[in-house]
Formats: sequence, C-alpha cells, structure tokens
Amino acid sequence: MDVSPGKEQWTHEEVVIGARQALLAELGLDGTDLGRDYLQSPIGPRVRVGGVRAGLARFATDAVGRAGAGIRYGGFTDASDEVILHLPAHVAVRPGVDLPVLAAVTQKLAPFVAAVAAQGAAAVAADLLSRRHPAVRDVERRLRLQPPTHAGWNQLTTADLARSTLPAPPLVTDRKDLHQRLRIACTHALDRTLLDGLAERNPGFLDYLQCFPVARALKRKVVAWLGPTNSGKTHRAVLALAAAPSGLYLGPLRLLALEQRDRLTELGTPCSLVTGEERDDVSPTHSARTVEMTDFSRRFDVAVLDEMQLAFDRDRGWAWVAAYCGVAAETLFVTGPASAEPVIRRLAELCGDDVEVNVLARQGALEFEGVLDWRHLPPRTAVIGFSRAMVLELKAMFESRGLRVAVIYGGLSPEVRRNEARRFRAGEADVVCATDAIGLGLNLPLDRVVFYETDKFDGEINRRLEPAELLQIAGRAGRGPGATGWVAALSSRDSRRIEAALAEPQRTPTPDQLPAAPTPMHVRAIADHLGLDRLVPILDFFRTRLTFPAGTFFPDVQDAVLTAAGLVDTFAPKLPVEQRYALACAPIDLQEHHFRDAFSTWLELLNAGREIPFPRRFEGGGLEELEEMLKLISVYRWLALKFPAAFTDLDRVEHLRRQATEQTQSILRRNWARQGLSRRECTHCGRALLPSSPHRACRECAS
Repeated sequence: MDVSPGKEQWTHEEVVIGARQALLAELGLDGTDLGRDYLQSPIGPRVRVGGVRAGLARFATDAVGRAGAGIRYGGFTDASDEVILHLPAHVAVRPGVDLPVLAAVTQKLAPFVAAVAAQGAAAVAADLLSRRHPAVRDVERRLRLQPPTHAGWNQLTTADLARSTLPAPPLVTDRKDLHQRLRIACTHALDRTLLDGLAERNPGFLDYLQCFPVARALKRKVVAWLGPTNSGKTHRAVLALAAAPSGLYLGPLRLLALEQRDRLTELGTPCSLVTGEERDDVSPTHSARTVEMTDFSRRFDVAVLDEMQLAFDRDRGWAWVAAYCGVAAETLFVTGPASAEPVIRRLAELCGDDVEVNVLARQGALEFEGVLDWRHLPPRTAVIGFSRAMVLELKAMFESRGLRVAVIYGGLSPEVRRNEARRFRAGEADVVCATDAIGLGLNLPLDRVVFYETDKFDGEINRRLEPAELLQIAGRAGRGPGATGWVAALSSRDSRRIEAALAEPQRTPTPDQLPAAPTPMHVRAIADHLGLDRLVPILDFFRTRLTFPAGTFFPDVQDAVLTAAGLVDTFAPKLPVEQRYALACAPIDLQEHHFRDAFSTWLELLNAGREIPFPRRFEGGGLEELEEMLKLISVYRWLALKFPAAFTDLDRVEHLRRQATEQTQSILRRNWARQGLSRRECTHCGRALLPSSPHRACRECAS
C-alpha cells in the first residue's frame, strides 16, 4: 500500500496504518510477530491516528488475556502512557469462601508491549497472575473487622458469591459495587438455605418432574404425529385412543373436547366430558378434557395431547408442559406442527420417555389466491378479522350483498359457537366471519380462508401475525384428503404477507425455557416453611425466588392469577391457602368491573360459609351484555365444581344459560345489512377499510 509522503490524498485506512507503522518503529516492534499482527488487525471507521497507542495497548492486552484466563483490558492513560490491566483475584470472605474480583494494575506501554513481543503472551500472563494485590488484603482485613449485617451472611458459599459477580466481577477498589455484590450474594445464600429446607421437607419441591409421581413410576412411550393442518394427525391419535382400554383426550378448547367426545362415541367408545365448568360422566375409562383438567392421579393406557405447540403460549403454556410431564399413560400421543418436535424431544429426554416422531404431509394442497373482491366472495368461505366489533361489522357488510353469514369469535359461549358452526356445515350460512377462534381444530367445510387483516391486538400491543399463526388459520381451508384449500386477502398489503408466510418454513421455537406453574404442594410447602398466610407473597416467592435445576423449566405465575390472589387474600382470608390458590386460578377477567364486583362478593360469602346465589339481575339485553352474562355463568359453574357446597344456584344458572344462548343466537341470525353497506380501501396501500372507519388510510400507513 502506497503511503509515501508524495501522495497528495490518503484514505482513512492508509493514514491509520501509517500511524501504526510509526508507533511500532518508535517502540522497536516493527519486526516482531506482535507488530505484524497489529498491523493486520481490522481498522474500524472510528479508529483515529491519535488512538493508535491505546489500540496497541488493547491489542497486546487481549493477546495476554487469551493466554491467561480472566485478564482484561481496563483502559489507557495518554498523559502517563500507561495501560490499565484488570487481573482476576479473590477476596477471602472467610476461610474457604472466596469472592471473585478484579484488581487494577498499571503498566508503562513500552516495556509492557516489549515484554509481550519478546517473552510471549503466556509468559507475561503467568507473571501477572502470580502477583499479590494490596487492595485485596485491605478488603479482607476490613471484612474481618466489620462484617456486613445482611441476612444470609453466615450461610454464604463460594457458589453464592460467584453467582453475584455475573456477568463480570467487581473492581476490588470500587467499594460501592463490592458491597452491592456482597448483599446480592447474601440474598442468594438466604434463598438457597430456604429452598434447601423446603426441598428437605418436600423432596419433589425443586424437581418439577417429581411433582407427578404416578407418571414418573411409568416408562412411557411417546408417539408424536406432527404436520400441518389437514394432515390427519389428530385423527390417527384419536383412533388409537378409541381402541385403548382406557385413556383421555386433552385439547385447548371446550369445543374440541366436545368434538372428540362425540367422535369417540361414534366410534363405539363411550366417553365422558370434563372441562373447567362441566362434567358429564358417562364412562369410567375414557374422557375428553380441556388441558387444564388433566387427571394426574390415575394410570391410563393411552393419552392424546393435542396442539403441543401451545407449550410456548404466553398465557397457557404451563398447562401443556404440566400435561406432558404429568399424564400417566403407557402411550402418550402428541400432535402439533413439525416445529413442535424439539420441545417434544427435550421433554421426552427429561422424563426418560421413549419417543417416536412421525411427520405427516397435508392431505390436500393449500394454494394462494391473491386479492379478492369482497363483493363477489364464493360460498364456503371464512373471512378472518381479529376483534368482536370487526367480525360483527363484516357480518353486516356481507349481508348487504345478500349473503347468509355465520359468526364465530372468542367472546361467544361454546354453545353459540357450536351452533354457528353447525349452521355453516348444514348450508344455512354462505360464509362465516370469524376471529382466529377457528384456528385451533374447529373443523368446518371451508373451500377458502380470506383475511380481512393480518394485524391482531394481543392484549398488550397491536402486532402483525407471525407466519405460523397465519398458516394455522389458513390451514382450515380445504379439509379432507385431496381437497385444495385457497387462501386470499382483501388488500394487497395483507396479500403480500400471506404469500410470504406460505413460502416460509415454520420457525422452530427454542425449548430451553418452559413455564412451570405452582402446584398446591408448592403453595402449602412455602406457606408452612416461611410462616406465610397470604397467598400473594407465597406466589411471589415461587415466581421470583425459586429456581428449577437443569435450566429447562422456569417458575411461572400469571399476572392475572396474582391479581386474583390479592382479592382472595382480602375477601376470603379464612380459607386454607390451597383453596385460595384454586380461587385465584378462576378463569375470570378482573379488569371488567362487573366481574370484579361479582367475584369479590362471592369470596366474601364463601369466607362466611354461606351459600352463593347467582346475581338476580343483569343489566341490558344486548349482545355484549348477553356475552358478559354467559362468561359470568361459566365462572360460576367453574367454581361450583371446586366448591359444590357453596355454589348451589345451578338450576337457575342453567336456565339463564339456555335463555342467554337462545337470545344470542337470535341476535346473530338477524340481518345486519343496514349497519354496513360498503367497503373502502386505504388510499396508500389498498388495504380494506371497514365502513365505520373515519380514516382514508389504514393504521399502518397513517402511523
């Protein structure tokens, strides 16, 4: 490279190399290996000529650090031409208990780099590591004279101290940081002592898998049927369940449990139905359940765990993890997409299961159809929106074109959703307007799925759907062997997203962090060992202080459960802590003031030992009010299964449920065409806008 004085304009790289060459010549290093390596080291855009001395100091220190573990570059002082090295050291807190620290040592640049070049990095590292540090001895002396008074100080171990120094040890001269790390280490020691005591009294406390002793007593065989929608995976598993002497089906929705109960019955195998709010016991050997209702106390010949990818769900993943680890079945059939294979194999390894993975292909094609005109949608089409208001307005919009419309969304009761699905199957509706509630196994005779939008509010933010979520919903089209399903959009922007999702292979989640919820054993053990009576600090201890070995499971308590626990502590303090935990897990939305008020009243009556009637009046008779009533009825029925002696108003509740269901169905079957007569498009991207939208652009373009 030409860096001669006669050259009029040098590049940045040439200027820096020239400065490096001059520095090496000044220090007598221009013929050494260190000098040659330094010259060839990368030159970033922020490197300046004035920083070449610091750059050489760092380069030499890094070489020494690679030869002597723990030696780090601490800085360079221009005024004194000195490099600062941070050397690993240990403060002896007490005999045999050491705190990792860093001791700062300064070296003149010239002799330091000359020693590295002449003696080699390993020799220099060995010399540095052999040194003793006065600052370390000073800290040890002060700790002996005046030890900290933190709880846990007397229980400290070297492991506690090492954990407190992550990700980097403190400087021994930084007294504030040093004492902060000691305080953290004392907290670790206190937690460890508490957890050791808990584990000693309850051997399964820290070993999550031992919370399920019946399953651990078995050598299970796991058969995974994996593939996209319409690949027949659940069908194969249910056939095996029907042929088994005993077993259970575990699914994400009551509708799915009901559907599989009916299928097993049709196959000649009587089957009970067990969900959070009902029990229809018709068989002592077979049952179809929602996954939260898994029976961990009995042995079964076969169990089917459906939609295993939901182990990664933010709100309900703990239930799939518990079901997989805890169901005591000789053969466990697991279904899900191919992306669920890593988590299945990881859990099988931890549980000691023999695992067999079968990957299935879709029985028919799934084709991209592009952008469709909403005015000319063919029958047997599902149009997907992601809110109740949107689905109802879509219903009105399509009815304005003379179409018969069925409606399915999460706020409807399971009975109403089932009846709306029946209407569509029977040909009483031309199209179905739905949320992603149809994405989990609700089988409908669909030729195509059309997305009105591909954004969804997930409870925290409005976000784009992931490709796997789009595929889960799109896969509802074209059910059955050889059938072609079509996927389309109502705007060009959403069309591009869908086309990309269909072409993209599914991502594989990392199975290294799976949620584990507290069991009643955990709650009771923490309460007894720590002398706690309130549920909130017990759950908070589990969530923030507990650590499961092996690194796969992490303690998980949902925020909604903690909120409910606060109400339970306030209004039902006399109940045993296990019962209060069961109440805190009730499926109720406490952000709605009607539900919060009703729940608080029920807790007060339960605490007083009185019977609990269902509210005598419910304001309003519109669709939203009926949905709220049906949700509250579901909670009451859920609680009645847990506390049958108190929640006794079931005859009236059943009457109200039938009445509200009929009224809801009547409202949904009305023609809503007058509420939406046209559809407009975003002036920027062409995305569909609902008639009620006051804007000329969609949210994304407007932002």
